[in-house]
Amino acid sequence: MVAHNILVVSDLHFGEELLPKASLDRRRAVALGSTAFREFLRYHTARRRDGRPWRLVVAGDLFDFMSIVVPSIPGRPAKTHDERSFGLRRGALPGIERLRQICAAHAPMLADLARFAAAGHSIDIIAGNHDVELLVPDVAAELLRLIAAAAPTIDAKALARIRVVPWFVYIPGVAWIEHGHVYDEGCSFEFNLAPMDPKDGWLIHNADTAAVRYLGSAAPELDPHGTESWSFWGYLRYAMSHGRSRSAIWLGYARFVKSLFVARALHNSRKRRERRQREHHARLAAIAADTNMPVDQLRAIDRLARAPLTLSARRVSRMLMLDRFGIGLGLAIAAIALLVLMPVVWALVGLATASGAAVAISRWLGAHLVTSQLPMRSVPARLRKLVDAPVIVFGHTHDPRYQRLHSGGLYANAGTWLPATRPGVRRSFTHVFISPSFRGGPPMCELRQWREGTSVPFDAGANVGAGVHTLPGVAVEI
Repeated sequence: MVAHNILVVSDLHFGEELLPKASLDRRRAVALGSTAFREFLRYHTARRRDGRPWRLVVAGDLFDFMSIVVPSIPGRPAKTHDERSFGLRRGALPGIERLRQICAAHAPMLADLARFAAAGHSIDIIAGNHDVELLVPDVAAELLRLIAAAAPTIDAKALARIRVVPWFVYIPGVAWIEHGHVYDEGCSFEFNLAPMDPKDGWLIHNADTAAVRYLGSAAPELDPHGTESWSFWGYLRYAMSHGRSRSAIWLGYARFVKSLFVARALHNSRKRRERRQREHHARLAAIAADTNMPVDQLRAIDRLARAPLTLSARRVSRMLMLDRFGIGLGLAIAAIALLVLMPVVWALVGLATASGAAVAISRWLGAHLVTSQLPMRSVPARLRKLVDAPVIVFGHTHDPRYQRLHSGGLYANAGTWLPATRPGVRRSFTHVFISPSFRGGPPMCELRQWREGTSVPFDAGANVGAGVHTLPGVAVEI
């Protein structure tokens, strides 16, 4: 069997332009990304390297289900004020409708995927956090049906080379590829293979889904991929600068806060949690059987995932700065009580003591930032100890990365095809190229960019350590 050369792309976010009130810049960014990706597909459909077929791995977030509003589905109308205002929550049945809306807008891209497979190549589509509904078998099956419908002349044998993958693509001795949101506390789920509430089938909110649903609708011009940088004070300044619309912005923020504590309450429901845990473990066992990996090995990898912020009321409070407000309010009450009940001198002494205690508590709590970059850079080294993969590839952060691991091997981040505010055109359209060795040695890996109708090495001037990287023992020139 001829080994495939591997192309990894990530975070295309088709459907983001369908968000109600989406800005013109956002719609243009998705259109540009779609055009570039279709050119990329056609280019590689017709061209092989060293005679090998391609294995295209979409490392998550091919679609953006978060941006699609579904007012109702057959047999399930909107029931609450929240659903009437923002549409049905994310889940299995609304997921099919969201998928159909996105695919209707991007049918030519689906046809290009089918033609790519018909040329003898294969495609793996990994579920990300923005299209986590692809974990649901019915939603994944609907995607494959829509791809077939977009290219009716392509035979079933070719279409069978397109798969929807729930978690990762593992090629022993070559690469481990996944989206990586499970290592980001703002975007992970308590049980990443079973993120839906078993009682009603809705996705349990994390900080990311709640931010896009409530803050994104109130302020559609904000970058939906920068939730970790949405500090309270930054949001306050933004709201104060928007005059008449500031009440809608603050209402959106209040709904965002409420949704996080509702998610926290769902995590505390023992029966629901046990059902999700059982489903997660069952899917873990099924993936182990499908990939011929030991279950214990997958469980060890699964333990690397970060618990979502919503699992802890304390962490949610810290992110929302409620702890700081509590300290400030307590200090104000203490100051008033001291001044009313004690002589001025003793009141001032007590106030100084209380202020010192408040400062000490604040420093003990520390700053809490929702961030994915640190764990996304530390996890690959830990993964390398659990899998036989010289190359670890993630997506999710939209930040193209290419760096050696101290433990040996290489971590690459595929970045994004979306030329939006973050990361901008210069750092978009990036992808990872991996070529397994003909002699069975370590693979060659390169971070590349689609530019001017061809794939070129990513600009090393971007200062991310880009360029050709050949692992020790192999001398392969790109």
